[in-house]
Amino acid sequence: MNVDDFSQQIEILRSRVTGLLQRPASEPYSQQELTAEAFEELQITLEELKIASEELQATRMVVEKERQRYQELFDFAPDGYLVTDILGTILEANRAASIHINISQRFLIGKPLLSFIAKSDHQSFFNYLTQLQQIDRGGEWEVCLQPREKICFDIALTVVTVRNEKGKPVALRWLMRDISQRKRLELQRQQLFSNEQAARIAAQGAERRSNFLAEASRVLVSSLDYRTTLTSVAQLAVLTLADWCIVDVLENNLAVFSNPVIAASEPAKEALIRELQQRYPTPIDADYGPPKVLRTGKPELLINILESSLQRKALNEEHLNLLRQLPAKSQMVVPLLVRQRKLGTILFASAQPGRHYTTVDLEMAEELAQRIAFAIENAQLYQQAQEANHIKEEFLGIVSHELRTPLNSMLGWVQVIRTRKWDEATTSKALETIERNAKLQRKLIEDILDISRIVQGQIRLNIRKVDLVPIIQAVIEAVHPTSEIKGIQVESNLDSSVGQVMGDAERLQQVLWNLLSNAVKFTPSGGRVEVYLEQVNSNARISVSDTGKGISAEFLPYIFERFRQADSTTTRADNGLGLGLAIVHHLVEMHSGIVYAVSEGEGQGATFTVLLPLLEPQPEQLIKESEVKVDNLTVLDGLQILVVDDNADTRELVAFILEESGAQVTAVSSVGEALEALVRLKPDVLVSDIGMPDEDGYSLIRKVRVQEAEQGEKIPAVALTAFARDEERRLALQAGFQVHVSKPIEPEELVTVVANLTKSGKQV
Repeated sequence: MNVDDFSQQIEILRSRVTGLLQRPASEPYSQQELTAEAFEELQITLEELKIASEELQATRMVVEKERQRYQELFDFAPDGYLVTDILGTILEANRAASIHINISQRFLIGKPLLSFIAKSDHQSFFNYLTQLQQIDRGGEWEVCLQPREKICFDIALTVVTVRNEKGKPVALRWLMRDISQRKRLELQRQQLFSNEQAARIAAQGAERRSNFLAEASRVLVSSLDYRTTLTSVAQLAVLTLADWCIVDVLENNLAVFSNPVIAASEPAKEALIRELQQRYPTPIDADYGPPKVLRTGKPELLINILESSLQRKALNEEHLNLLRQLPAKSQMVVPLLVRQRKLGTILFASAQPGRHYTTVDLEMAEELAQRIAFAIENAQLYQQAQEANHIKEEFLGIVSHELRTPLNSMLGWVQVIRTRKWDEATTSKALETIERNAKLQRKLIEDILDISRIVQGQIRLNIRKVDLVPIIQAVIEAVHPTSEIKGIQVESNLDSSVGQVMGDAERLQQVLWNLLSNAVKFTPSGGRVEVYLEQVNSNARISVSDTGKGISAEFLPYIFERFRQADSTTTRADNGLGLGLAIVHHLVEMHSGIVYAVSEGEGQGATFTVLLPLLEPQPEQLIKESEVKVDNLTVLDGLQILVVDDNADTRELVAFILEESGAQVTAVSSVGEALEALVRLKPDVLVSDIGMPDEDGYSLIRKVRVQEAEQGEKIPAVALTAFARDEERRLALQAGFQVHVSKPIEPEELVTVVANLTKSGKQV
């Protein structure tokens, strides 16, 4: 019997007793009978109440068991369960939830669930609570749970809204499931998928590159007319690799921009490129693009070309507008090199917004450039072989004449002075003539031997730091007697502030002597020769100009070739073997420089220009000249320093030393981590080890310098390494480090190097 039935029985009993009491006196019931009947009814009711009580007790036991079962399920469930009010305040929490949140169950009660949700998800949490007012069950919501004193991890929340009999929400039941493992598996699956896609794309790219190189090789060997094959290869590159391609070949030792091979995806683009080449040719001494690549022999990769780069290159507003009409997004320039000989450059440009060249593209471009260089060399060798017999016969005739002429004077005077005793004046004249012609023969023989060494690759340079001013002055002094005899005025304008170059002083003097002596030789009496030394970008430029006979347009392309002479007839006015300028050209190239000639034509004089790369100021000198003194513990205060070393002990020591002097140090163990940190932190100084697994410090600094090329900023870099030989120091400086410091190093020395380097870097 339930409570409702029991209440109904009581009501029935009350009604019957009331009825008995209200009977009229005429009815034959005595008071005793009424009482007995009432008690009988009460007895029946008590029996029913007893039965009802027993049923109620049994029901309570069942309910208690169900409650205990629910509590056990609630407490020991593997997933977290929470009960909160409609605002998210925790009312109940099971053991799994307390473990997730890292707070015991009793301390969770009354805490807002929001306090354990990552801040990044707070707004989403508020929005979720608002939605739960309108729905009974929320979908799975992934959120980052922030437990006490632990790292945030991913969970999935499912919520049921509890409503009262009026349908008003009164509580929320939360199911909390840890999905961090699932997330990790999903991430791994995504990474595997991405790696698979990348591998597939890489394989497809490798196949395309292989097919492209194979087709390019087929085209290159199809003809010995290399300009025809270069045009075909450039067109092939446009179909595969670029929106336009420009091949500049150093033909006959003229400037690289004289007759480029151009191919473009659209005729309008090709016409625009030709207009740019004609109206605004890139200067031969430019510090970017093909001139720089040809000069240094190193490729140039511009991953992302910015508007600021175009503005720096533009000479005026019209030039800038033309450049903007060729919207290059990325560019590669690669040298054409064969056996250290520079033949030209090849440029690839992409105008597609999503197509930016990478180091993989650069490697393919270098491979193509290598094949093109060999094809050009083979074609040139074939052409040279065709001309070899004629040149050889002509050269042998010239050699015979040039050697016999001074020999005739020498033998003649020797026979004359041996026949009898002459006066002192005649004897002195004879000896002077013999000496002059002997020196002339020695010079001819030295030129022949130099050409032989060049052909055999046996010329060696004694490289050291060289000041150009005293060398030029010495050469001017050496030709002074000859110029004075001819009445030729030799003027010089030498900028003494031009820095040093790395080179062989004797060979550089030989280069300048050949140029200056030729200028005096081919300038008529009363003429003028001018010598200039100045700095242009990162190069020293030496110019030798004369008002002499000039060079015809027909002969100018061959001016630096061996055995070539503008006049090789028997009526020529000037003697010589035609080897001097060939030697000049080779020696300048050995110094990583460029030499070229310009002349308006016969009778208009000529100008020979030599470009030599300047030596960057040595960091050691900058440090010596600096006034920074390490006399306090905060000398590096405010500096962000990135330390790269695969050895943990060394990394921690260097970081500790620098931090003790006030620096903020980030220490990493690999090149990959360093590149990421450089982008993220933009540190003031880089301190890197050289010898590291996978990629070394040389690789790191080269990648850093490539990335800096477009930005125009250069981070000071210190090579801190156990490789202490002079060769390693030279390699480190060439790679791009400013300072090479050998391990082990004293703490004060390390701090001094960094402090002075940053001060010098700011001054520069």
